[in-house]
Amino acid sequence: MSGLRLEGVANAVLAPLDLTVRPGEAVAVLGPSGAGKSTLLKIVAGLLPHRGRVLLGGGELTGLPPHRRGIGYMSQDLHLFPHLSVANNLHLPLVFRGLDRAARAARVAETLALCAIDHRASRRPASLSGGERQRAALARALVCRPRLLLLDEPFANLDHATRGALWREVDALRRRLGITALIVTHDPAEAAALADRSVRIADGTLTERTAPSCSPSMTTPCCAC
Repeated sequence: MSGLRLEGVANAVLAPLDLTVRPGEAVAVLGPSGAGKSTLLKIVAGLLPHRGRVLLGGGELTGLPPHRRGIGYMSQDLHLFPHLSVANNLHLPLVFRGLDRAARAARVAETLALCAIDHRASRRPASLSGGERQRAALARALVCRPRLLLLDEPFANLDHATRGALWREVDALRRRLGITALIVTHDPAEAAALADRSVRIADGTLTERTAPSCSPSMTTPCCAC
């Protein structure tokens, strides 16, 4: 397992911030829209320029392209390729990492089963339900066995029942695989369900939360969030 360390990370949106995520830990980043939550994840993923240092497992990531960082990234838009089947959406990142055909097939089959979407392997994203698309996108984020998983509000567009079920599944799967995670959300119930602890961004500044976690049964933000 690899821990994440941010040292003086900043850009036009974020003030210089430090953050440590321990190996195997999940940390939720809470805050209002426009506060810089998604910007932080994109910096870690290598999608935005920044000042400061990003380290994963003690190694420097700054300057590395996204595909060499060992990071799985799942955004709210999911970004599944509509012309490819679910299985082929998973095959593609493995091709870029140089796995041979047999190794790709085995990894894809294993990951689809882990994410309970193997029964839709031959389907295209447009034919899936909302929950199935989330599972397919999660499987693609995990197929390369990342050292760090980044979740950027991927469940925001689902109904309450489906969202709650996926929270439980994702939390159990992440713990089973021992994956470190950084999770962006504006929902304190989601943070409580998916993360071990939370931090907050407001006006580009990050602070540790000192208030108790909100109950996963809550459907509206509490005053501390």
